Amino acid sequence: VAQAIARVATGAVSEAAVFWKTTAFGLGGGVGGIPRPFFLVVASFLGLISHILLGLATTQGMFVAGAALSGAAFGMVWPLMVLIVGEVFGPAHMGANYMFYDGFTSAAGTFLLSKIVAQDVYESHIPPPNHHHLNTTNIDGNLAASSNNDDDILTCYGPGCFQMTHWIVAALTVTCIGTSLAMMVVTRNTYRQKLKVAQQHAHAH
Repeated sequence: VAQAIARVATGAVSEAAVFWKTTAFGLGGGVGGIPRPFFLVVASFLGLISHILLGLATTQGMFVAGAALSGAAFGMVWPLMVLIVGEVFGPAHMGANYMFYDGFTSAAGTFLLSKIVAQDVYESHIPPPNHHHLNTTNIDGNLAASSNNDDDILTCYGPGCFQMTHWIVAALTVTCIGTSLAMMVVTRNTYRQKLKVAQQHAHAH
């Protein structure tokens, strides 16, 4: 739900923000408005908070809040990437440019973080097999076989199963904040021009 709302709202809000009469986080040069890459900073910051919450989650409320913020951050990024790629590089090679920034990076990130990092962290916190088959004593004082089945040998229990993965992703989102801030600076002229064209069009009518 959070991802869907973010996808719908981000495009409209970021478009309107370019024309806001504000100098805060703005385009500089005496021109008001907030450049669209500013919302990548917001999305990255939400992602940072979400993974900190998920890494520290000890209650259902913290887990739900972290998951919702993570979904919102994820939902914000992809509409922004479509719009920013088109505005910065133009429509001539829109498909190829977008697939580089979305398709390639998404595939690489999914493989690296979801497959390699998360799997390695998860498996490293699974107890050795002999821990799953220890005999236990029942209420009559007789030895009884553990009820764990073979599936438990491959199952991790506890916060450590994913915690380090969340810390690694949180650290990566810090770099996202930095690169998004850099993009704001680099693309300011693009959005200044967009605002000026819109203003000239408005005056002409």
